[in-house]
Amino acid sequence: MEHGFPSHRQPGAAQIERTPEEEKEHYEQQEEKLQLALENRQAHAGTIFAPGSRIRMNIIPLFLNVLVPWVVFIFCCGLTSFSVMYTARSVVYALMALLALLWLILVAFVVIPQRKNNPEPTWWSYAALAVGIAAVSGIICGLRNFTAMSRPYYEIEDLKVIHQLDVRSEQGQNFMDAGIVYFAKGNELDRGRSWHFRHHQLYCVAPVVDSTQQSAAGEASTATPSIDFWAVGTDCCSASSSDFRCGNWDSSKARSAIRVLDDSAIPYYRLAVQQAETLYGLVAAHPIFFEWAEDPLAKVNGWSATVFKDYLFMVATALVVSLFAVSLTTCRFSMIVRKGTRLERDYYYDQGWGDFYNDEAWQKGISDYHSRYNTM
Repeated sequence: MEHGFPSHRQPGAAQIERTPEEEKEHYEQQEEKLQLALENRQAHAGTIFAPGSRIRMNIIPLFLNVLVPWVVFIFCCGLTSFSVMYTARSVVYALMALLALLWLILVAFVVIPQRKNNPEPTWWSYAALAVGIAAVSGIICGLRNFTAMSRPYYEIEDLKVIHQLDVRSEQGQNFMDAGIVYFAKGNELDRGRSWHFRHHQLYCVAPVVDSTQQSAAGEASTATPSIDFWAVGTDCCSASSSDFRCGNWDSSKARSAIRVLDDSAIPYYRLAVQQAETLYGLVAAHPIFFEWAEDPLAKVNGWSATVFKDYLFMVATALVVSLFAVSLTTCRFSMIVRKGTRLERDYYYDQGWGDFYNDEAWQKGISDYHSRYNTM
């Protein structure tokens, strides 16, 4: 029996025999579902997420959602990577707190109300998520950059450069503010009296001595009351013998060093020195630790250059990630447009309705249904 209303039976399928009461109940259920689909379509009217709508992507939101998270990353990573983090850390923390407050305001007063009024995904939701991720990742990358290179550079820059330091006549307590040291001629590493301390890794130490104090047998004299200047490094010596290979140990031109200020490593270097004192009968009243280097100024300046290069690489990577994320989101929005809701797929595209885009057919089908079955 054909009633002018869309049929959901597949071609060739056996027709189901129903009583007039069952037929009326069946089509009332169908009308209720169709009415829900119609209301859903009307609710989506004018948006890009209605099935069959023409996809119209405004270039301005696309541009802003690429640019704004990228700028936030640049800002956060730059603040936490360079000198501001070292000289005015409280200012950096205040700016980060202000940024977090602005982000919370965006989420609380823009994104959440929009989601309540309109459950569709919007660029506001994406912007809030992208800005939050950009800020957190920018801070993490910046702090990593600062801890690895920037902070050691600025700490050494704040200390003194000492020239012609003679370990034979000087003691460590007089050079606690030394950052870069150029030792006097004749000062060298005593690799034969190096030692180590193991804690997850080897902390290696070797004293800096005056070669004129050594006897022909290679044993150092005991004229120097305290050996306070030590070259150090990690995992660069033997675990069973005196074999120090840290820094530029093999360079005949190396007679200078860079101060080691790593608070996490210094306690283990002290323990290694104490073991060397016991093993070789030395005295180190005020040990100071250095990285043995041929050209310390060039190496320290290289840290600053490395920080800037790493920062540029992170910024470029953030731009690529931002472009990729916006592209994926745009594709996802397009899929939502084409896919529609399950209710719309079940009824909008029914063969009995013909073309979904023909609203007249929709209204005619409902009118025909009412005219035929209201009298049952």
